[in-house]
Amino acid sequence: MTALQPSVGEDRAEAPARLEIRVRTDAGHVAAFRRASGEGADAGAGHVPLTYPFCWLTLPEVRPALERMIGAAVLPVHEAQSFDYDGALALDADYRVVFVFKHTQDPERLTVNAEIATPQGETAARFETVLRLVPAGGAAGGR
Repeated sequence: MTALQPSVGEDRAEAPARLEIRVRTDAGHVAAFRRASGEGADAGAGHVPLTYPFCWLTLPEVRPALERMIGAAVLPVHEAQSFDYDGALALDADYRVVFVFKHTQDPERLTVNAEIATPQGETAARFETVLRLVPAGGAAGGR
């Protein structure tokens, strides 16, 4: 399932949306992530960095949902992030990720919760990312 599904019976602007995708902890992509994060491709070889699942928010299946929930004319500012593991993610392994996007007001935020599970349905990890949505174009202040 890759369709974005708003929850039923809630105001659309505030309704959580759910997206499920399949991912893989490809060893080459994990090594590239290590290099990009300054860890080095060989440092920690054989394991998936704890923050690696964050990169799944950039996947083509996820970006449209994320952009739609953020909305136009706002700047998403990374406010908080947390990870909770039941065990280490394995290299070159398949996982199912269920994202839940929740847009809230006062102040305006987008909270993304994700649950990572094995193909057998066992929960491996969870993470949460909170984005503060700031009006773009100087609406909050001058130059």
